[in-house]
Amino acid sequence: MKIFKWDEINGQDEGTKMEAFLTAINDTYAIMQLREGEETRPMRFISYEALQRSGNQPEIDRYELVYVAPLLPYKDQNTMLEMLYEKFNIAHPADFHGHSLSVSDIVAIRTNGQISCHYVDSIGFKELPEFLKPENYLKYAEMSMEDDYGMIDGIINNGKAPALQEAEQRESILEKLKAAKEPPFLGKSEIGERNIE
Repeated sequence: MKIFKWDEINGQDEGTKMEAFLTAINDTYAIMQLREGEETRPMRFISYEALQRSGNQPEIDRYELVYVAPLLPYKDQNTMLEMLYEKFNIAHPADFHGHSLSVSDIVAIRTNGQISCHYVDSIGFKELPEFLKPENYLKYAEMSMEDDYGMIDGIINNGKAPALQEAEQRESILEKLKAAKEPPFLGKSEIGERNIE
């Protein structure tokens, strides 16, 4: 069994946080926010309805996991989500380094091994049953940790593609040709001194 120290997990990379969220023995929640960049800029801070009107859907690849923590017992999911919204706007945890919880962010909840994802909307939350499908868990974790996207194959960080490794090991043909054309350096003692008269 894995036991996580949540304050240490939140200092780690995204893949470690995702693994902690997916494999924790207790109930947990995760905060996901859109990645920085041109592609996601038009999707930031807009309602779910506006996002759909623009022809987009929340997609896991556009988000980064910014925080994971244990989930306290609750009776009503909507009340718990509102409490998290308040917590991440008024009293941020000291180890939280994202922006205040805002429209377009995702709150993922894992209770009794079941995961549900909730889009922070203009008013309330919109559940996203397709956002974090079980078959995408490993892909997401791997994409956040893999050193070579050509190796998204179910094995995290297993090195560069064989063709890339082979190409790096071979000496460049251009370098060989340049080396063959360059005459050896002849120093002053080898060419003698000219007599100028």
